Amino acid sequence: MYSAHAWTSWLRTNSGTILLWIVVAVSFSVSYLAFVQHQPFFAPDSRYYLAMTFLFGGDSPDIARDRTVEFASRYGIEIPPVDELFGWGLVQPRVMLPALAVPFVKIMGPLGLAATVLVVTIALEIALTLVLLRRYGAPAAAAVMIMINSSYYIMTFYGMMLTESLSSLWTVLALVGAWGWMRDRNRSWLVLAVGATVGAAFTRQATFIVAGAFLVAWVIGSLLERRNSVWMWPAVLVAGTAVTCQIVQSLVFPSFSQLDQFLKQTGTDSLGEALLAVPGVILRILSRDAYTLMSGDRVLVTFILLAVISMIVFWRRPEAHLLLGAILATGLYNVTNGTPTQFRYALPGLVFFAIMVAYLVRRTGVAVRRRTMQRKPDPMS
Repeated sequence: MYSAHAWTSWLRTNSGTILLWIVVAVSFSVSYLAFVQHQPFFAPDSRYYLAMTFLFGGDSPDIARDRTVEFASRYGIEIPPVDELFGWGLVQPRVMLPALAVPFVKIMGPLGLAATVLVVTIALEIALTLVLLRRYGAPAAAAVMIMINSSYYIMTFYGMMLTESLSSLWTVLALVGAWGWMRDRNRSWLVLAVGATVGAAFTRQATFIVAGAFLVAWVIGSLLERRNSVWMWPAVLVAGTAVTCQIVQSLVFPSFSQLDQFLKQTGTDSLGEALLAVPGVILRILSRDAYTLMSGDRVLVTFILLAVISMIVFWRRPEAHLLLGAILATGLYNVTNGTPTQFRYALPGLVFFAIMVAYLVRRTGVAVRRRTMQRKPDPMS
């Protein structure tokens, strides 16, 4: 048994960490409860995941569709025929979230999918907080998590029956794996990074975000260091895994084609014509997203701008290279899908924005403390 003195000493020693977890828990709880009060769990894309969950739970395709129709009717969302519901190429490979949701839906009904997303989001909050705490300290972690949890769009996409929170969690795990391998060269960390990439590939088609981040970190790191960067193996393995998963998915699910989606969204018939339409697509996406975010989520705008400013100021840091790669890959991902998304397509790479902002906050705190110490009067004078 610990004595009262021991507990008091422990609390005093760990007060910063305890306060951090209180901040994260309160900010997340308030934002999630506000979401539940004012927004629906069920989004248009949720119909595919719910129907797939029923199918994985043992229902026939027709019964799974009927159950989805019954639940979706209260939200005014139409459900496509069975062949489209289970045969749309972009959704077919996204089996991870429905598979995880099966036991929850068996117990709770359709809202079990929302419960699954909530559990995954809490796991993401914990993992992201731990990453920020251990690398940048409690103040930086608290500041970043408050911004994330205060964002209207981030919490909306993380609260709905969608794959965004699970995709984000896989990226955090891949980054932890890469950092762990660099620390002690234990190959188990690389296995974690590769496994997380496979999980991400079968959650949604966003694996090129983490692959792009790692590849750019490798290339720029090698150029700056004038030797092969330590990011080589994480970059090669994760990028290779991402490409392999795309090939496997195109073979297993013949209707899956990112190229077809690109051509459809640009309204063209060939890759050459689609590429010529890219500048217009980029301008349309940026203008609409900028207007929407400035109107509805200034916290997220501030978060993005701070990350970009930090990336420019600390351009020699690996965090900056990771964020640049994630932004470039997200841009490609967004353009090939051709629609404004209010930062939704960037969410699988949220951790790269978070570590860049956390580094900025940490450096700011160090600079302020140094300045304060310089101004402190000498008590012997």
